Amino acid sequence: MRGRYPFAILLSLALCVLLTACAGKPEAEIPQDTPAQAAENGHSEARGGWEPVTVISSEGSGYTLIRPDAADPDELAAAQTVFSAAQQNYGVRIAFETDFVKPDVDPNTADPYEICVGLTNRDAELEKLRERLGPNHFAIANLETRVVLLGDTPALTKLAAEVFVRDFMNGDAFVLDKQEAVMIYEAEPTFENISFKNPVCPSGADPWVIRDPDTGKYYYCYSGGNGVCVNEIADLAHITAEGGTKVYTAPENTMYSKEYWAPELHKLDGKWYIYVAADDGDNFNHRMYVLECTGEVPTDKFKMVGKLTDATDKWAIDGTVATIDGEHYFVWSGWEGDENVAQNLYIAHMKSPTEIDSARTMLSRPEFVWEKLGGRPTINEGPVALAKDGAVHIIYSASGSWSDFYNLGKLTWRGGDPLDAANWTKSKESVFTRTDACFGPGHCSFTTADDGTTWIVYHGNLVSGSGWGGRSVWTQPIAWDGDEPVLGAPVSPKEALTLPVAVYSAEHVKSAE
Repeated sequence: MRGRYPFAILLSLALCVLLTACAGKPEAEIPQDTPAQAAENGHSEARGGWEPVTVISSEGSGYTLIRPDAADPDELAAAQTVFSAAQQNYGVRIAFETDFVKPDVDPNTADPYEICVGLTNRDAELEKLRERLGPNHFAIANLETRVVLLGDTPALTKLAAEVFVRDFMNGDAFVLDKQEAVMIYEAEPTFENISFKNPVCPSGADPWVIRDPDTGKYYYCYSGGNGVCVNEIADLAHITAEGGTKVYTAPENTMYSKEYWAPELHKLDGKWYIYVAADDGDNFNHRMYVLECTGEVPTDKFKMVGKLTDATDKWAIDGTVATIDGEHYFVWSGWEGDENVAQNLYIAHMKSPTEIDSARTMLSRPEFVWEKLGGRPTINEGPVALAKDGAVHIIYSASGSWSDFYNLGKLTWRGGDPLDAANWTKSKESVFTRTDACFGPGHCSFTTADDGTTWIVYHGNLVSGSGWGGRSVWTQPIAWDGDEPVLGAPVSPKEALTLPVAVYSAEHVKSAE
């Protein structure tokens, strides 16, 4: 698609390509409608319908370059790519703005002569376009007079801008000669391996790392003392609290003012929530609470929704959400009564991400030797859901977290009512335990690398006997045997690991239609 060809030829070669550089035409044939002329003539039935609209040429441009108000760095780079190409190829400085408009102005009608980069607020049709994009896909489109560059992730939006400049901003003028057209591309990633060794973060406990399913970004969620922090991180080899944002600070003199333990960040039904244990300074009063994000990204502020409990309202920590057959279930560690003798795992159905609407069911209690090491109380805690091919696993921590014996166990569901404990199978042996180089490995989360492999993130100790004070953050890939996770053993800090990171190039792009 590189070169100086009329749009009609590009269209036939590229399966409904939407835009053109209109190069190679005699100057007299290049449409030179201004936006004002296009508004007057472009939809005129007397003129026979759509008239070509010149977006940019050496004569100038009436278009504005728009990027999201809270743009990702890749989206900013995408917009800058188009801006620079306008200067270099046409000698024009195109206007460059965010998608913000006045509250009383409809962004869809504020100015229809725009090049929109990323998922801006300019057109409801953009969300429909976004839904058409699968993994590694991006679109170059014109919707009426708007030009849209949109990727499945911000990195792919950046690639969309590079392809757009390469293929369509390379002639004497850039012209829209169709009223509406969409071209969807697929990018084939190549992978670069980052080499690293554990631990990846020298200090940290109960690590929760989640990858946004919509943007591919990684977030590290961790306790901030009397609140919760979230940090956007580059990848799994760079898990760090440095530069993190405190997204919630507890008010004073409440039942949830202190001791924020093991926060988990989840994206449910398109919104971000944090589930965290808190109390008033007395451990006996620890309960689970849910926070809701007030913005679009999880580094925005969160608000307290309230306590999340079943009717018993017993001591509770380490809550997580498991989605089973399309329904959300809350799974947590708690006491059967009011005495701190054992922590069991419980499950209850969720009416919504902020409300439980069933009685609790005990899924597991410490019963095997490997679950009761380290002394009393005996421990089952830190549950996290891991699903594959219809099976749902709850990976949980067992034995004393203060000891070298902290380790991981597994519960598995393959059908039936999840609230019936008989439908869960418990591993008879630990599935992840200490080595001579890693002590007390446990309280994990799971995510994926760019190549689709599954990775476990957990805390461990480098020195035997260091207990709570020596925990650091570790990560490594796991394997699968069918729908069964194979966690293996903690990888020695002396052994280098490689993390595959996707790299996109305009040279590895093809039509997806």
